[in-house]
Amino acid sequence: MNDKKNGKLQILAIVLMISLFVAAFVTFFLGHYMLGSVLFVIFMIILNAISSWKRINNAEYVHFKNHKYNEKW
Repeated sequence: MNDKKNGKLQILAIVLMISLFVAAFVTFFLGHYMLGSVLFVIFMIILNAISSWKRINNAEYVHFKNHKYNEKW
């Protein structure tokens, strides 16, 4: 059940990121520079939050695997 929820969340995040990216460029090229810039900044903030969260998860995974490997010896 939790995997289904994570899958739906990932799909929702991908759709949100793509739509923000496209909306930022469309509004920017239509001449609404402030709105396009704001949408692009929101896109970058969400992208930064997701990447830092995944980095923390990867660091925990590596630490756990190293600790588990070292316990065997």
